[in-house]
Amino acid sequence: MLVRNRISLIMLSLAAGLADASPGYAEYRVTIVGPANGQPTAINAAGAVVGIVPTGTLTYRSFVNYGTGVINLNLPGSSSNLAVGINNKGEVLGNWTTTAGQARGYVYYRGSFRQLNGVGGRPTRYVDINNAGYILATSTPPSADPVGGNPLAYLRAPNGSYRNIGTLPYPNPTTLPEALNNRNQVTGESGTLSGPEFPFYAFVWTNGAIRQLGSFGFTPNYGLDINDCGEVAGYTSTETFREALATVWTNGRAVLIDTRPAGDYRFSTAQAINNHGHVVGNSNHLGSFVYRGRRMESLNALIDPRSGWNISFARGINDAGQIIADGARGGVQYAVRLDLIRPHALGAAPVAADD
Repeated sequence: MLVRNRISLIMLSLAAGLADASPGYAEYRVTIVGPANGQPTAINAAGAVVGIVPTGTLTYRSFVNYGTGVINLNLPGSSSNLAVGINNKGEVLGNWTTTAGQARGYVYYRGSFRQLNGVGGRPTRYVDINNAGYILATSTPPSADPVGGNPLAYLRAPNGSYRNIGTLPYPNPTTLPEALNNRNQVTGESGTLSGPEFPFYAFVWTNGAIRQLGSFGFTPNYGLDINDCGEVAGYTSTETFREALATVWTNGRAVLIDTRPAGDYRFSTAQAINNHGHVVGNSNHLGSFVYRGRRMESLNALIDPRSGWNISFARGINDAGQIIADGARGGVQYAVRLDLIRPHALGAAPVAADD
């Protein structure tokens, strides 16, 4: 569920959520939701979008667009600002770095910023926020700590307390969180922190228990998003190193949604999944795709070809079927939202694991 001040007046009007003026097409119209050179990082149920614009090497500025225009998330004394999540209330989660190099977190809501205390006062990276205000985070305990030395995942309650979600039972363990749903379930990857191949395994954490998800016998495997039904989207590795395939886990069982036959080089990732089981991701044969229970479909084949857009990287999808992505037109990249032109049945065919 990672996720910019130089905006012209023209760009501001476009970023207010005005749809592209191209003629209608069978599936989606493209809407600019952020400034030039930006990318979106998260979308909520109402279609509000947060995103970032690079300002240098690993430095960013952030924005949110609730549908009435771009709001720049300016923090005084900040050298970098990385907005990563937004819940249905409209609260924005982000990470920022002071000019002195101190890493901190924040929640932005209705014009004000609330600073987040790090895990044990340590530098902490914030990952996702749900509708109840629980926050997913990662931090590295000191080496002297019994569980120290490697990054670990934490769930922050609205009262500011943190809970370590643990690790899978592997030597030299680490847990890297990726997404949080509204049932306080967490997905990500956990395993042995050792290179070069990093034997990580996708997991789901529920009510204090961390569970390894199924695979096809090879690593690394990553859980990148989780919906409120507990379905996870991500990828699993195949016998050929670095050949990864888009995967959905249902009840812990891995099911490939990239069903191309082995032989040719294959690479795909499932980036996000909504509560209808619809998935967006990216692959080497389709580029950005949407999967709605039947097959992976190229997003560029579902927009008006006369519009001049190239959808280069899909990043998220909400329950209304709105998709956020990187889009380029005229040699410039924008944060864009793909809006369905005509409503259709949103329910996807269930993704069932083979016995």
